[in-house]
Amino acid sequence: MVGFAEIHQHYPLILRAEAVSFLPSAIQQPGASGDEMVAKFFMLFTRNKIREVEEPVAEKLRRARMEKNLPLSAVARQLGIREDYLAALENNDREKIPPGVYEKTFLKKYASFLGLNSLKLAEKYQREKTEASRETADVFSKKKIKAAELLVFPKILKNILIVFFIAALFLYLGYYLKISFSQPTIKISEPPDNLVTENNFVEVVGVTDPKTQITINDAPVSKDDEGNFRETVELKKGINLLVISAQNKYSRKKIIQKQILAK
Repeated sequence: MVGFAEIHQHYPLILRAEAVSFLPSAIQQPGASGDEMVAKFFMLFTRNKIREVEEPVAEKLRRARMEKNLPLSAVARQLGIREDYLAALENNDREKIPPGVYEKTFLKKYASFLGLNSLKLAEKYQREKTEASRETADVFSKKKIKAAELLVFPKILKNILIVFFIAALFLYLGYYLKISFSQPTIKISEPPDNLVTENNFVEVVGVTDPKTQITINDAPVSKDDEGNFRETVELKKGINLLVISAQNKYSRKKIIQKQILAK
């Protein structure tokens, strides 16, 4: 922005004095110095130039019409152009304007009516349109990339699920083979090995897995929910052999033998 100091520095006194006589009457104010009026002129001039460069076509059309205090409907009747087309030009809504020759004709006719440079405005309008098309294409490309990423994600998820399923299958097979070739766990706390007793019976006490089947001399033994069992076995005079068998549904059988001497 050009200020008073810059004007005062770069323009000699004579040129500033001569410039005052050429200023528009709207800027010449009684009591204001020549420097102040020249500075005001250059500030207005610079502001208008910046506005001309930066202001979009749609905004320029709307501002020019409003400065003339013209209703859009009146302009439409005078130009013979539909009001919604003029509104679309002012709102930068290109989709509502017939493309091609009609679009350019409406723009130039409207710009000329408002006292604007129709050729420059048409060129700027075309640049804005091209830039908008490029931005739309970029957005569409990004959407295509995102869509491709979304298509890739289910494939990755599918592969992860397949790997997880195969791993779970191998774990199950490993567990099945382990229980198939291993013996069940069983612990006998009574009677001790090589027991000598004068009783005609003995109690067999132990614990195993709740799902394990226990037999003593081929007779089934009941257990509680935690796998504890207690079974009374009759003894004969002499040496008695207790064969305690434990077996799961898929495992090998485990056999424990206890030799008891009954007197």
